[in-house]
Amino acid sequence: MGLSWYQCKSCSTTIKKDSTPNNSGCPSKVFHTWTKLGDVGETNYQCKKCGTTVQTKSTPSNSGCNGAPFHSWTKL
Repeated sequence: MGLSWYQCKSCSTTIKKDSTPNNSGCPSKVFHTWTKLGDVGETNYQCKKCGTTVQTKSTPSNSGCNGAPFHSWTKL
């Protein structure tokens, strides 16, 4: 299994991991709520709403944007 990008809906922490991250330790005083954004790849995408930047194989998932209902990805 390869690496994937995950983002917490509560605190916007974004990490690369080979499986869903642990839910404990969210700085927002609740458990992390992870959303898989996509598989790590070579193409850069940035969300116009929250500024998150990831490198994925295809357009990342739209769910889980902090501060907005959905990410709005731009290919860089």
